[in-house]
Amino acid sequence: MKTVFKNVFVRLSILVFCVFFAVMFITLGFKRNELLAKTTELENRIEEAEERVDRIRSELDKPFDDDYIEEIAREKLGMRYPQEVVFYSGDGN
Repeated sequence: MKTVFKNVFVRLSILVFCVFFAVMFITLGFKRNELLAKTTELENRIEEAEERVDRIRSELDKPFDDDYIEEIAREKLGMRYPQEVVFYSGDGN
């Protein structure tokens, strides 16, 4: 009787052990996929940030000559020369 009990206990223990590791393996697989997706997303965000930094650096590296000052005054401040005639279209431009 003891050997039957030991045999059943060992088999049950092995079954529980296998089920536990199967569940853990599947759970870790899902977690791995989530982390890979998050890594890809973060790498894309890093690339976008690096592009933005490069764009800002190129703007900062521009010389402050008259053409640059005129460009900033026109684009950012909406300034025009007194003799210029400005036409506005109906679409807001």
